[in-house]
Amino acid sequence: MEILQSKVVPIRQADNNMPMDKKKLIRSSSQLLETHLQQRLPRNFSKVEDIVCHSEEVNYSTEAVDDIKVIKGLAKRLSAKFIDSVLKKISMFSREMGCEDEPSVFLVPPVATEEGLSLLPIDEIESQLLLEAYVSNCEKLVNKQLYALRSRLEFIVGVDNLKASENPFGPSVLLNIYSDLIRTEPFSKETLNLLFQCFCDVVLNDLADVLDKINELFVSEGVLPKIPIKKSSPAFSEGVVNQVESTQQQAPMQQGSMQQGSMPVSHAPSMAANNMQLGDELYNNLCSMAQVYRSSGDGSIGMENLAVAGEQLPTNDLISTLTNIQYSGADTEKSVRSQLGLKIQVDGQRQPYAEQDDTLIDVVAMFFDVILQDRHLPDVVRVMLAQLQIPILKVAMIDKEFFAKKSHPARQFLNALSEAGLGVSDKNKKIRSVVFEKMEALVERVLMEFEDDVNVFTELSDEFDTFMQQQQRQIDLIEGRSRTSTKSTEQLELTKRKASYEIALRLNGKRIPEFVQVFLSEAWSDVLVLALLRSEREPAEVQACIQIVERLLKSVSQPASVEGKNATLADLGRLLKDIKVGLDNISYDFHESAPFFKELESWHRQLLLSNEEQPEGLTSDVDDVSMVDFSEELTMESLEDSLLQELEAEQSTMPDDKFSKRANNMKVGDWIEYKDVDGVALRAKLSWKSSVTSSCLFVDDRGGKALEVDLVEFANELREKRISLLAQEKEPLVERVLAGMKKLVKDGSSEPNLA
Repeated sequence: MEILQSKVVPIRQADNNMPMDKKKLIRSSSQLLETHLQQRLPRNFSKVEDIVCHSEEVNYSTEAVDDIKVIKGLAKRLSAKFIDSVLKKISMFSREMGCEDEPSVFLVPPVATEEGLSLLPIDEIESQLLLEAYVSNCEKLVNKQLYALRSRLEFIVGVDNLKASENPFGPSVLLNIYSDLIRTEPFSKETLNLLFQCFCDVVLNDLADVLDKINELFVSEGVLPKIPIKKSSPAFSEGVVNQVESTQQQAPMQQGSMQQGSMPVSHAPSMAANNMQLGDELYNNLCSMAQVYRSSGDGSIGMENLAVAGEQLPTNDLISTLTNIQYSGADTEKSVRSQLGLKIQVDGQRQPYAEQDDTLIDVVAMFFDVILQDRHLPDVVRVMLAQLQIPILKVAMIDKEFFAKKSHPARQFLNALSEAGLGVSDKNKKIRSVVFEKMEALVERVLMEFEDDVNVFTELSDEFDTFMQQQQRQIDLIEGRSRTSTKSTEQLELTKRKASYEIALRLNGKRIPEFVQVFLSEAWSDVLVLALLRSEREPAEVQACIQIVERLLKSVSQPASVEGKNATLADLGRLLKDIKVGLDNISYDFHESAPFFKELESWHRQLLLSNEEQPEGLTSDVDDVSMVDFSEELTMESLEDSLLQELEAEQSTMPDDKFSKRANNMKVGDWIEYKDVDGVALRAKLSWKSSVTSSCLFVDDRGGKALEVDLVEFANELREKRISLLAQEKEPLVERVLAGMKKLVKDGSSEPNLA
């Protein structure tokens, strides 16, 4: 790059050294995107209308149908406003990156990011997560084009890492601008979701063509930075790889030469030369591990079966070959050793490796074999991590600190991915897992970008740490709500128990009519529960409810004296009124309470009025009323004792086996794996464990309620193998794997125990 004495920083073309105006290039690119949007946006709104008005499979709400009428009138204005906002966003990007001469007066509203999600209502969090899922899916469809364009934009503006949320031509920016625009209209949630879905289907899913044209424009203007070949996958044809290789061969700024079938590694010689020596003790341990691996039989799987002759292959050449395999797409079905042999063999022979290199190849192979046996990790996460075998082997060859230092950036990167992936399962991965998609993206970046600079792992670890902090705020918010809801349910049950105890205390030692006992246990206990739940705001309400119980019991008991009888008669009207007010507070059905009041009236007449005071011709059913005796000794302290005794009695029914012990010893943060009704394996984490009822709440990887069981039931599920307890990942992945490898050396076993 050459800086000329002008206001515009030019870039020299690769072929003729003619300066090119960055401002003009960005403007031409925006025109290509504008044309695409002008063609696609009308189709987008038409598709929304067709789906709502002509769908036979889904009956849309009246609100959605009404929204379509609004969209018809706003379609042109919304399209024009959206395109204008996109162009201004590109202009702002150009100005901020030094491609514009004069500042723009337009300020784009900030796009919603994850950083503030923890402060949002739950429906807004879900909406934002839905947008993130749409963005992720769209980015996968145009991954190759976005990667090439990002590299070229980074090259012309002089930045090292342009985020997807900053690329004005990418799905993230486009969808968020569209979201901000659409949300200014009072559309229903149903319509909003449909608008986003159609925008992705019609506008973003066909973005590859326009991004190809923009990339071609950059290439024609001489913007040819070094773009590593992307790891092969079904989405990338052989022709695409050839096109990238052709582009790289034209670029004069690339260091080193491009040999056929290989990729340049410009800094590997110096890195390898400075860091190749391992300490004696560490190297002896690694040799022992390699020997165990080879003797176990695993080391012979996929051997290259080549004759070894000639001069020793330099470590730098070996690293270069590994880079070539990494960029062109390693075959995870074959061992790294066999893939290396195929690359460097000539007529069935290969050069011998340095002893240290030979050892590291087998040690790293053993390292990843142990990862694949780690029960803590879900299958999909193990498979994903297995893709990093070649990069980690290169790290071990380049930097001796990998096996010696816990703080090594590559180790921290693996540990971070492992910890974040604990809750991933096949089902929730397929539905939507923002965390897993981020993990996949970072692994992909390692495979595409890592050559010899281990600092890339530091950058990716820092990026992932920031991302996980943002995600954790969302997860904590949702998990907190799940926990509060479950605790509230238990608190309600405990409050009902307390209300029953309060009533039972007043009944103790008394003989009362059965209809009164039924009323107190089935109706008035609910009134007392409501008062207890509101006791912090209305502390006097609880005592008032209890006093009504005492007054009612007094009114249905034989008076001890004439004064007592007169006092009861004087309070009777007020008592009946207070009972009715209490029942009204819980919206108790009048027809349900009518029989009680009728029986109570009859009882009071018989008990409190003399024969002379009885209404003439009135018959009494008092003699037919069943009486109930309460003689149990109760105190308020016995409520807590009773709960503890019930808990102990329940747990005493659990068999004295390892499953019961595992259930009782389970800690908050432990993970389990269980199967849903369809037999699909899911994962959940223990979020709360009651010390009173032994109820356990498990949440999924997003913090939502997944499962609620008590300890007895949980132990039985373990026993029946319908649930497996994974426990916490108490030790980071790399440390756990290395400990397992050392155990293999010590015990001579071929199966590490990482359960």
